[in-house]
Amino acid sequence: MELRHLRYFVAVAEELNFTRAAERLHMAQPPLSTQIRLLEEELGARLFDRDKRRVDLTQAGRQMLVRARAILAAADDAVKQTRRAAVGEIGELQLGYAASAMFTELLPASLRSFRKALPNVELVVHEMTSRDQLYAIHGRQLDVGILRKPDMPIPPGVRMEAWYTASLVAAIPKNHPLAKKPAISVTDLRDQALIAYPRDSGVGLYWRVIDLCVKAGFQPRIVRETREASVMMGLVSAGIGIAIVPADTQCIRLEGVVYRRMQGREAFSALHIAYRSADRNEHLLALLAELRRHHAEAHPEARKPGTRAARAR
Repeated sequence: MELRHLRYFVAVAEELNFTRAAERLHMAQPPLSTQIRLLEEELGARLFDRDKRRVDLTQAGRQMLVRARAILAAADDAVKQTRRAAVGEIGELQLGYAASAMFTELLPASLRSFRKALPNVELVVHEMTSRDQLYAIHGRQLDVGILRKPDMPIPPGVRMEAWYTASLVAAIPKNHPLAKKPAISVTDLRDQALIAYPRDSGVGLYWRVIDLCVKAGFQPRIVRETREASVMMGLVSAGIGIAIVPADTQCIRLEGVVYRRMQGREAFSALHIAYRSADRNEHLLALLAELRRHHAEAHPEARKPGTRAARAR
């Protein structure tokens, strides 16, 4: 059975006249009668009662009409939706993000703009570690990721693009002696108890902290590890230790925590956009454009040669 057979049947069922149905279908009546007869033979049921003066639907024909209309409507809708998807009007996009990425207003603002511009594109978001995002992008479970570069080889075919750079700050217990200083150097953290993300969590910030400490000539003394920034700040508030985090983390305000700027040209952490370099998904390209636009508007200095943000690119 083909869709054209259903269209022939629906035309006859609605006209209850083979001549008018044939005219409606722009075909001759004899071939139409033949196609209806073949359809009845295929179904093993008589669809019409017909004599020289009238045509009526049988009980089987009435049941078939309901289903034929639904099938044709679904087929027409499939064509329309496919065409809309082809020009980027509808579809779905899978986005991964590191939890700390949501602390900056740039990512939520970019997503709002994307959803406003393409309201019929479903944006499915997943909180994931940076390492897991790279694997998922390579494996096509994600279309794009917002992450911090982890200490691992970048999978083939995946492109990483520096996007947003945030200064690092030290989250310090309020009564800690270092809380009295207006700014903290990495060497101030020698022998201090530190709270960090787990090494095996795939969170790129872990390696940034390790690198800063090693370049300052010491191995950090990590006393607690946690995957959650809010838990990390709770541990700082409890006096367990100090945490080095992006400046955007200061949106987490706890009574027992003070934030102090980290000194040094290397005291920053960059968020990257990751995606498959060969992907030409229209929705992906639209989201990348929004991410780049929002960053350019918020940080015009990033375009100037010689700035840290420009060098990070």
